[in-house]
Amino acid sequence: MKKSMSWLPAILAVVAGAAFIWYMNYSFENSPLVRELFSGSGSGVLGEVNENSGETLAMRARFTGKISMLIFSAITVLQFVAFGAGTGVISRIRTSSESPELKLKRLDNSDIIFDVPLYVGLFGTVSAFLVMTFSPQSSRLIAYSSTLIGIIFSLLLRLTMHYPLKNKLLGIAGNSENKGADK
Repeated sequence: MKKSMSWLPAILAVVAGAAFIWYMNYSFENSPLVRELFSGSGSGVLGEVNENSGETLAMRARFTGKISMLIFSAITVLQFVAFGAGTGVISRIRTSSESPELKLKRLDNSDIIFDVPLYVGLFGTVSAFLVMTFSPQSSRLIAYSSTLIGIIFSLLLRLTMHYPLKNKLLGIAGNSENKGADK
């Protein structure tokens, strides 16, 4: 039963991610503020403009805004999944019946998992450069928010889960070594 529960954070992250994509899509369709945030005023959209292209320009701005919103949402969902994977790893290590020394080694071995949100944030920033060609306003939003979310999620994983568990395991391992030395 404990093994199936260790996937619960990842499953919750995927559900939260799907709910976020649905909410963002709903907000884009129903909120002029969110639509303006991702579509902008249309001034950053590349292409020829003539007197008859006002409707085409608006359709293009809406389309590029929708693409930008989906890229932003997908990167945010990847952040949630990375965070869920990190909490799942911590949960499996914490609840395993292994020795504290082996748990410490597993924790050190899984260190890269806690940096994945930072890498996803970097991926979002690089993706924003691609978006910049058709929507400069939303590209800045994607770049800054993906980096910020990556930093926050990585810090949460390290400061609230990784560090306390490692500190606890070091204390347990240190106490067992001291008891062995006293004999």
